[in-house]
Amino acid sequence: MTSNETPALRTLTPEKLPRSFRFILATTAAEGFGDAMARTLMPLLAVTVLGYGTGFVGVINSIGLGAFLLLGMPIGMLIDRLRDRRRAMGAASLARFLALGILAATFFAGWLSGPVVVGVAVVIGMADVVFTTAQGPVIQGIVPKEGLKLAYSRMTITDQSAGTTASAIGSAMLGLWGLPGLLWLAISSYAVSFLLQRGIPPKVASSNLNRRERRKFSDGFRTLRRNPALWSLTISSALVNAGVMLGNTVLPVFLLRDLGIAPAFFAALGIVSAVGAILGAAVAPRLSAKLGLRILRTAAALLSMPAVAMAIACQQLPGHELIWLAAQSMSWSFLVAIASVAGAEVLPRAIPAETLASVGSAQRTITLGVMPVAALLGGVLAVFTGPVLLLWIWALLAGCAALPIICTAELDAYR
Repeated sequence: MTSNETPALRTLTPEKLPRSFRFILATTAAEGFGDAMARTLMPLLAVTVLGYGTGFVGVINSIGLGAFLLLGMPIGMLIDRLRDRRRAMGAASLARFLALGILAATFFAGWLSGPVVVGVAVVIGMADVVFTTAQGPVIQGIVPKEGLKLAYSRMTITDQSAGTTASAIGSAMLGLWGLPGLLWLAISSYAVSFLLQRGIPPKVASSNLNRRERRKFSDGFRTLRRNPALWSLTISSALVNAGVMLGNTVLPVFLLRDLGIAPAFFAALGIVSAVGAILGAAVAPRLSAKLGLRILRTAAALLSMPAVAMAIACQQLPGHELIWLAAQSMSWSFLVAIASVAGAEVLPRAIPAETLASVGSAQRTITLGVMPVAALLGGVLAVFTGPVLLLWIWALLAGCAALPIICTAELDAYR
């Protein structure tokens, strides 16, 4: 390390992450792998085995976001009362393991039905809320504040890599062993996650809140609103997520129907997107240390507009349209990953351990709750206007995400 290296960069060295954090990374990989398998498996069972259509698949896919919207706050308040939040993570992994075990049993016994699939999707969605909510306080308990940015960067890289690996292995497994192979892979992933969590040291967090205060649903939102840095990041992320859902809703239609892109190339764009996300998560800590959080998040939001525009204008730009679509997928995911990692450490640094779960749940209720609303409104609007207008709205929302960031001077304290 040279003598002229800035203190901000020095805090990002791997030595700041304790050895026990490896178990968090490992369980993140196992959970990400299992989640990717489950997201692939459930629609396949609904369509190929039970013969349901897109309406039923839409219900299954919306259950996860609905769980965060409806159950995030009560689960966050409950986890704030726990002294060992690691147990909540273990219970969530065990619940998903058992739910998929029941799904496998009904599949092999010939008793699989729509209600069974929906019930399993509900359990998986609720368990995801519990695991995600408990994970934040657990990380805060073992990682020092100066290492949080690097910790969340590595977690994002691990999660993206696990999802990409799961997609590749899942495709191969589907061709070799069919749906039973996917089932056993998903079940095994959650079992491995549960076992790996034994290596995470329990951290006792005392609570200074009285019972009356802990029963207030509005406390998390009120705390979030009183912190300018957290509030600006929350609104910015909500705008980005609304754009993401508009893109996820209309981009497949635009590419597959209007542009005539082959399904194989469309699937390949997903891999390109994952690579961009991994790269963005990897460089975010150093860029944030060098530029500062406010400048980096503002730049990422503004650059997202031309990134989306590449998909809209891919036929007018020189060269093959797939080149521009690939560039759009990678650059968009790269910038979104930077925005996700740069600022992820603000919440655990600004909020004490005893209220972190409920405040984090309030933040996710806003940032994730906007997504199903945007998807619903975008789908309806696209019926009347076509997908191109929605793509421009997506670009506009991505750019508007810079406004709350650039207007918040308190973010200058974070690098």
